[in-house]
Amino acid sequence: MNGPVPIESMIRREVARVAPAKGKDSLPREFRAWGDDRYSFAVNDLGISIEVDRLRRERGELIGELSVRCELPGARVVNGASLSVADLNLSSARSRGERAKLLAGRANIKDLDWLGLVEDFCQRVLDAERVGLPAVDLREVPRPDLNEATYEADGFAVPKDHPTIIFGDGGTCKSLFALRFAGRLSERGIRVGYFDWELGPGDHRDRLERLFGDTMPRILYARCERPLIYEADRLRRIVRENGIGYAIFDSVAFASDGPPESAEIAGKYFRAVRQIGIGSLHIAHITKGENSDKRPFGSAFWHNGARSTWFIQLAEGGGDSDSLQVGLFNRKSNLGRLRPPLGYAIRFEEDRTLFRRADVADNAELAVQMTIRQRMAHMLKGGAYNYDRIAEELEADIDTVKRTARRYKNLFVILDGGRVGLSAGGAK
Repeated sequence: MNGPVPIESMIRREVARVAPAKGKDSLPREFRAWGDDRYSFAVNDLGISIEVDRLRRERGELIGELSVRCELPGARVVNGASLSVADLNLSSARSRGERAKLLAGRANIKDLDWLGLVEDFCQRVLDAERVGLPAVDLREVPRPDLNEATYEADGFAVPKDHPTIIFGDGGTCKSLFALRFAGRLSERGIRVGYFDWELGPGDHRDRLERLFGDTMPRILYARCERPLIYEADRLRRIVRENGIGYAIFDSVAFASDGPPESAEIAGKYFRAVRQIGIGSLHIAHITKGENSDKRPFGSAFWHNGARSTWFIQLAEGGGDSDSLQVGLFNRKSNLGRLRPPLGYAIRFEEDRTLFRRADVADNAELAVQMTIRQRMAHMLKGGAYNYDRIAEELEADIDTVKRTARRYKNLFVILDGGRVGLSAGGAK
């Protein structure tokens, strides 16, 4: 084709059957706000679409990655229909004009008002960003069902749409447990991503087969090399294009762009997580010292920023290197009550890794992580005992035992002779 194609003839040929009486400037335009910092604009009758993604504010101006596709014959496109992809300052009239001029040159279509299209789109985006989401009357917001807002597998529960942190010392099977949890969600039809800064796809593939055998569930793996704040755009695209509903981030220390002790680093990390826009489980480590089992290593903002946190501990010893027992303890739950402790026995066979539920209270090393109330409830399943016997068995202060029995009247009952037993509800 020699020279630009007149837009009038293009419209007559391609659009006449749709809108024969309309001029090129009055063709229908479709503008959409996608709700994840992304907007699109289409003139379907001309096969032109404009999209902006990765929106952010820099020195008060709105910047985004502008993608333009054009299906008109004669357009100088890449990969079938891509006319241009580059950052654009939507707040700058000069930048909008320069981009329109570039698009007109590449489209090679005579008399098409690219400046009008770019101006129309940018102004709509600016208006939408300025208005934002309207305020709502909380009384009119439907009350959420906490069961519907939670993912649970084998007793381990996390908020469906918010970040959870699982933290523990090295070698406590955090990544293995997270991969198994991802697989269990996938078995229920939830699309899960595994975003990894530590191992490689082959390592996780081997683990997945050992956990699930020939019926391996589908998990989408993405290897990450840079801190999360620089990987967030790529991961958000992976999430969006594959319909991922939940993701594992392994792990916080390697995904941070600075020392985890910094509140600023924790804040930037969680902002990147929100940008990706789905519920997630993040693997973290612990610091050495007192109260290391209470919150993840680093700034207090790691604990504060997560909606739920779980501490995982490995029981030492046992005499069998092929068998381990771990306990998980819910340290924080913003959206509901704390969950009871969980125990798992893990057995490593030649070709399989087997998990089964175990009672944390049966392992003395793990039981110390339980509250006095939880340990009392487990002990009293075998019958009623007096305060002295309970305190001695649990290595607890007798006054603490008495306060606990009086406080939780729905769980414990005080019998004649000063003995404590389980109530009818607590014995279930």
